[in-house]
Formats: sequence, C-alpha cells, structure tokens
Amino acid sequence: MRLAARAGRLALRQPERTVDLVSRSYDAVAGGYDAAWTAHMRDLSLAMLERLDPAPGGRCIDLACGTGFLTRQLAERTGTRAVGVDASRGMLAAARAAHAERCDFVWSDAADYLRARPAGSAEAITCGWALGYTRPLAVVREARRVLRPGGRLGIVDNSLLSLAKVLWAAARTFAERPEALRHVMKVRFLMTAGMLAAICRACGLRVCWQASGARTYRCPTGRAVIDRLTATGAAAGFEFATDDENREAIFARFAEVMEALYGTPAGVPYTHRYIAVVGVRP
Repeated sequence: MRLAARAGRLALRQPERTVDLVSRSYDAVAGGYDAAWTAHMRDLSLAMLERLDPAPGGRCIDLACGTGFLTRQLAERTGTRAVGVDASRGMLAAARAAHAERCDFVWSDAADYLRARPAGSAEAITCGWALGYTRPLAVVREARRVLRPGGRLGIVDNSLLSLAKVLWAAARTFAERPEALRHVMKVRFLMTAGMLAAICRACGLRVCWQASGARTYRCPTGRAVIDRLTATGAAAGFEFATDDENREAIFARFAEVMEALYGTPAGVPYTHRYIAVVGVRP
C-alpha cells in the first residue's frame, strides 16, 4: 500500500519526463544495441516487413528507427531514400554512421514528425519496438493521414505483458523501500495484437495481418538479467526510477529478488512478448 500511494503521488505531481528518460537510456546503449537486440529480433521485424511489402519507388518513413535496421531495409526494398525518425540522439548517431548513404535520419518525436508531413505523402510507414514509448493513438491516427490511399502501416512492438515477471520483481523490490522510488514511467504499451488492431481500425485503417508471440531467454544471475534488459532497451528509463544515491543498492536487491522468485538450475528466465500489425489505408 505504501508503494502504491507513493507511485500514485509521483504520477500525479511529477512533470512528465518519460520521453526524456527513455531517450537517455537509449543514448547510453546505442553502441551495443544491434548486438543485444536487433540481432535477436530481426526475424520478427522482417516478418512484419514482408507483410508490409513496400512497393518499389515508394516514399517510406521509419518511426522510432533506433539504429536504422528497418530504415535500411525499407530503402533497399523500395530503391529510394527512406527516412528514419527517433528521439534518441545516440541511436541516430549510430544509424547515420551505418546507413547514411541510403537513408536520411531526423531527430523528432514520432507523432510530432508525422503532424508536420503533408497528407497522402508516404507509401509505407513502420514503427519497430517502440510504439509503447510514444502516443500510440496519435501516432496511428497521424500515420493514417500521412499515408496515401493503399499505403501501409507496419508495427511490431513489445506487449504490455512483456517482462511481466521482471516488473513484479521490481515492484517487490521497491515495496521494501518505497521512499527510494523517485520516478514513475508513463508508458503506453498495448496488451495484445487485437488491441493494436482495434486502434488501427478506429483510426481508419484496414488490418490485413496481425501476430503475437513470446521468446524466453535465460541468464546465469539476476544481475545478468538487469544488464541484458538495459542493453536491449527493454527496460529503458528504469534506471531512473531511483536516484544515484540509491541506485546500486536497489539494483542489487532487485537482482536478489529475481533470483529468489524465478531462479532455476538453468538460470533466471525472462520473457519478451511481442505484438505486430499491418494496416492499409483504404
């Protein structure tokens, strides 16, 4: 109850800092992001892209582009310069270093970027692994406006249920020391592919494909789980839930709780649950 009360007070009284904190997290891990995340999830990103099937010559936008993997794929499949958009300067620096010869990259919030684009000006828009850090309804609504008739929006993202056990362990940790909680992340991940599809339909898109699934990984220790979640960006912003003074103690206890709750002889498992949708503008 003390933790719930503190979290509620922070959520109501704090200035909104989630976007800034998430960007800072991604800035810090940009250099190792492809090895930690893209390499493991590239087949899921490519499965969404196959369903999107961007036409040759079409103008493409990759929202929350990160290090530019999907942006480059769009450029190669269409033969045009795709545009990647991200709020993390660190991720954009990595994207430009790897893909500047085929893609253009813009520092911006996803919804704000779309609002500045002309209606009917894009053939394909993607958003990979970050819709929950944006404003999903606003992003999908603006994407529908920016797409030309017949244009497609492809999204693959973590589910709200992703890492549920990790979140429970974090809650157990902060319940022991509620005063150490200094910031509540305000994310908007969706629970199921059906919910994402419903948003697309409500915004005027015809859903032609949706999918969901899960992947489980194991680490030798609870601390190794934390390090991996940090490197992949899956827990972006979590390190700022407490302050510098308490961070090491909280993370050490978090690792112990993870091991106590979920540890097995084969290691500590954690599961990523994902959702994906492709929608078409009629």
